[in-house]
Amino acid sequence: MSNNDNKTYKIDVMRYLDAADIRYQLRGDLFILLYNVDGHHWTTAIRVNNTQDTICVYSVFGTNAPADRLSAVCEFITRANYDLPLGNWELDIRDGECRFKTSVDVEGCGDVGPLVKQLLGNNLGTFQRYVPGLRNVIAGGNPRDCCAECERPANSSTFLPNLLPLQ
Repeated sequence: MSNNDNKTYKIDVMRYLDAADIRYQLRGDLFILLYNVDGHHWTTAIRVNNTQDTICVYSVFGTNAPADRLSAVCEFITRANYDLPLGNWELDIRDGECRFKTSVDVEGCGDVGPLVKQLLGNNLGTFQRYVPGLRNVIAGGNPRDCCAECERPANSSTFLPNLLPLQ
């Protein structure tokens, strides 16, 4: 894939975030958003890759899994990923970093702002849905039970429209 018309998706992402009044820091092709919900801090990054015509959204869990909980966290993430229609959890086994990723191929798209809205909404909604379970697994909880609790219907919201980054 390549961006034949030399379109800069970064500009569309910037326009969307500005219009939605979402605060961000720009670092190269990364838009960094900082969140604090219910005492849990995390970073969300939007990566624009014009060469591959892709946009990825990553929400990074604020606490790395300790070495003695990596297998439990891996089981939790595998269970969480099984039925997810969009996005996936990732675990860096080198340092225990956990993150949720959503992405889209934007080749041939016009304004990608509406796609970014969907990517970001899905990412944040799914991330926030599973954060309590991930936190419990890291603290020693059973991965199967923690995942099942996250997937109960009362916890199945997808997009949280009032979830905005720290000001």
